[in-house]
Amino acid sequence: MLLRLYVDGSSFGNPGPAGIGVVACDENGKIIATHKLPLPTATNNEAEYIAIVEALKLAEKFGADEIHLLSDSELIVQQLKGKYKVNSPKLQKLRQEVLNLAQRFRRFSVTYVPRESNKLANKLAQEASMAAISSGEKKKVRRVKISPSILSADFRRLGEIVRELELGGADWIHFDIIDGRFAPNITFGFPVIEALRSETSLPFDVHLMIVEPERYVERFVKSGANILTVHPEATYHLHRTIGMIKEAGAMAGVALSPATPAEFIKPILHLLDLVLVMSVDPGFSGQKFLPFVLEKVKTIRTWIDELGLETDLEIDGGVTEENASEVVAAGVSVIVSATGIFQSGKSIAEAITQLRKVAESRLTK
Repeated sequence: MLLRLYVDGSSFGNPGPAGIGVVACDENGKIIATHKLPLPTATNNEAEYIAIVEALKLAEKFGADEIHLLSDSELIVQQLKGKYKVNSPKLQKLRQEVLNLAQRFRRFSVTYVPRESNKLANKLAQEASMAAISSGEKKKVRRVKISPSILSADFRRLGEIVRELELGGADWIHFDIIDGRFAPNITFGFPVIEALRSETSLPFDVHLMIVEPERYVERFVKSGANILTVHPEATYHLHRTIGMIKEAGAMAGVALSPATPAEFIKPILHLLDLVLVMSVDPGFSGQKFLPFVLEKVKTIRTWIDELGLETDLEIDGGVTEENASEVVAAGVSVIVSATGIFQSGKSIAEAITQLRKVAESRLTK
């Protein structure tokens, strides 16, 4: 019996709470089984390998003797084909486990498919990731996530850059969506997110600096947004907009511009997955960091801790190695950086590693 196995792994943190999705189809394309599994912590690549392991075990239970594996992670596919080197000891072990399981079948093949063709497995993996987050199985020590903003990247090679970000250790990828009305700039929209979604399994951290964001929530989530953040001044009914984001299947965040008081989010803080504090005025990358926003960060961190919430506290604007430890000491758990990574004079991997090292130097162990 031939089984086509669609697999996907998703991680909110790289490493962080993660999940896998598996869809098993017969040779005619009919779905005969699905499987999803939350993981307390894993990187995106680890989750992808674990999804393959689980898929092969499922196929064995069904008595399949021919396996056609389909994954939207081109990196993992090439590694299984022996074309890309596996450097991580943990991934080496998982790859070997996959190869050992593959020997139990008469025929085994693996193919890369675009994310568009792997929607159901991706949906299952995302649901499992959210379940892992909700289970509260997070580390007690706060870890800093790095969310590079591609606003400062070379637009001529965005696909390549997104892949470099994942390999370089980024946790999320940040998209600054600006409409020219809420903020004085126009950046990009659905087509860019859709085009890049198949290039990585990293969560897409989408910051909507647009008027009436509720009109576009569903479209952005369908395009590939995992986290959707809006400004309270841009929507008439913030509570309703947050509900729309969650109903669409994404994590919901609210962004506060430098002059916007923290009190704007206090009544709905318990509903938020993310609070983004802007440390520059919205609109352009490369602006200088505004130190006075740190008092706002400290206030919101106090509220989060007092309520026992797992809400991420993100900062965006002018964050570099020079001030990263200061913002983390104030309570930040996610750093957005554009010029600090893409114009640092270092490789992407070196810039991310150094920024994280400096940022986490002030964490309480």
